Amino acid sequence: MKINKMGFVVAAVVIMSPLTLAVNNVQAVNELVLVTKSNQPEQSVQRTFTSLINAVEQNNYTQFISLGNAAFKEGITKETFTQVSGQLAPRIKKGYSAVFLANLKQQGYQVYLWKLTFLDGGDDVLARLSLKDGKIGGFWLN
Repeated sequence: MKINKMGFVVAAVVIMSPLTLAVNNVQAVNELVLVTKSNQPEQSVQRTFTSLINAVEQNNYTQFISLGNAAFKEGITKETFTQVSGQLAPRIKKGYSAVFLANLKQQGYQVYLWKLTFLDGGDDVLARLSLKDGKIGGFWLN
């Protein structure tokens, strides 16, 4: 019986290759993903987000800045808010859906992301809410 030595060499390389180790590592990562919490923000965060969207829809500057930290309140002028509200309020009033995407930790802030899809069929908007110590540090609609 003839033995193909080349076959054994190739099999040994495949068994010990870095690719095989990488595949094993991916399986370990997948197991970690299974034990993470659900992809939803805390209820208090969702309420804050909804309050901000409602303030934009109603052009209510006072409500919009009410939960913000000092820098947020100083940085958002009534004129800027009114301009953004004027652009988005009609779209919000026609209807929209907000899908929570992710939560990040950045520079001491908890950052939450939502995708806003509007029933008018126009462009989607990415909403980004930054919170620290229960106060709004930033809210962007891109």
